[in-house]
Amino acid sequence: MPVVNLLPNGDVSNSPAWTIGTGSDVYAVLDDDDTGHVSSDSSDIEATHAGKICEVEFQNHSLDAGTTIDSVQAIVKHNNRGRGTSYAIKVEINHSGGTYYSEVIFGSGAASWVTASLAPRTSSDGIGGTPWTLGEIDGLQMNLELQSISGGTVGITYAYFIVTYTAAVVDNATFFGANF
Repeated sequence: MPVVNLLPNGDVSNSPAWTIGTGSDVYAVLDDDDTGHVSSDSSDIEATHAGKICEVEFQNHSLDAGTTIDSVQAIVKHNNRGRGTSYAIKVEINHSGGTYYSEVIFGSGAASWVTASLAPRTSSDGIGGTPWTLGEIDGLQMNLELQSISGGTVGITYAYFIVTYTAAVVDNATFFGANF
């Protein structure tokens, strides 16, 4: 199945604020994948205390009308540089009117960035019988909350959505018929 990745493109809020590694916008540091060593990455958000919360909005899709959305999956690249540390980050898939889904990532100190792939969600209502609509994936937001930390510094360097879809069926019979 084809996929499209939706990247952050605007800040909704940052309060109580995560520390932004470079610049003044959360979304600007979360929209680039950094494959370098954690200690040399300044393109991230960081926190040393629980309770930090930010929310970013994501770019709209460029899919054709009639496309069926099969799933939406949140991806978050995170880490804590401290040895023997543990932490929990709550990730919410949101829209301007509320929350679609919430899931918690549990992590521990490591030398490299860790990529968490949250559960693919096949519907926006949680029931599974009603697929996502194109309108629902426009305006998606992600809330990132550091719920707990035992020490060190938690960082997040990349966050995005993977949207899996089935392309709209094109009626070529009308097109070809018009040419004869």
